[in-house]
Amino acid sequence: MLALRTAVIVVGTVTLLAPVCASPDSLRFIACPVYRDIDQGPKSGCWLATDPASGIRYDIGSGRSKPQWGREVLVEGVASQDTDSCGGVVLQPVRVAVLQGHCNKHMLPAEGFAGRAFKLPAEVMQQMWVPRQAPTAPFEAQEFVIFFGFNSSFPSYQYSEIILEKAALYALASDPSRIEITGYAATQPYEVSGRTLAEHDELARARAEKVALAFERLGIPESVIDVRWESGAEAMLGGDDGLAEPSKRRVVISIRKFPVGHRR
Repeated sequence: MLALRTAVIVVGTVTLLAPVCASPDSLRFIACPVYRDIDQGPKSGCWLATDPASGIRYDIGSGRSKPQWGREVLVEGVASQDTDSCGGVVLQPVRVAVLQGHCNKHMLPAEGFAGRAFKLPAEVMQQMWVPRQAPTAPFEAQEFVIFFGFNSSFPSYQYSEIILEKAALYALASDPSRIEITGYAATQPYEVSGRTLAEHDELARARAEKVALAFERLGIPESVIDVRWESGAEAMLGGDDGLAEPSKRRVVISIRKFPVGHRR
């Protein structure tokens, strides 16, 4: 096996993931987030944003990441039929990415809206002292995908940790001969709210290396990890929420099947 982690630059189009087109009902806009101050328990307040093209206010609080007060956000999502409890059309699914532009901080009173009672997600990262259940044989080739925010290589709290731990547990149990960690970046420019957005080439590598480092810290030997990266990624069929453009911003962990009885 390799004594050192191998870095491989992959050039060209992704062939294992089928390209998809964005849903005709999907929305994408840049806005300044507004917070509605509802005190109905922990985290019951609402994050709202108005599409500058239509003037429609949307509830953007159901995404895995939240806005930052005083900073612009890129909103990508689909309008749902959920009950309006915050004062805006609910986007579900929705991705929210914090941008560099600054905004005036704007807070709304409750105005009779109930807000959204906080519910702990069904799947959360357990404390480290809680025993983990290792996967059992038979072990097949597996892929684990982590999605990132626009122009970010920072793994999202809880969401990324859960996937990383699942992948690491599978790798430790299956003793693979090789693990490929491939980073992707959405470098093809596209127009949003009158602006041209595109990710930098370097993000693909940065994302892959961040995930590889996390994998090593979870006990995966560096000698079996190959780090790869590719810019100009195609959309991933289905993604994890059906949103095409955000699915380009990802890292794929491929854990290879190995022969029965194989040992490094």
